[in-house]
Amino acid sequence: MRNIHTLIHKFNSRKIARSKKASCPPKKCFNPEFIKEVEQSIQDVKDGKGTKYDSLEDLFASYEK
Repeated sequence: MRNIHTLIHKFNSRKIARSKKASCPPKKCFNPEFIKEVEQSIQDVKDGKGTKYDSLEDLFASYEK
């Protein structure tokens, strides 16, 4: 008879694998322009061109505008 921990591990790994597969939509669902915009934003932040805030209040004030 198999160890109960082995059975639980196998059950959990299948459950996790299915949930990850279902939660990620295929790339063809995304608009190519949107993907380019997101990639450009990521690159801008990496290059230090992102908006910097001194406090959380400043961040939330910019969202309210």
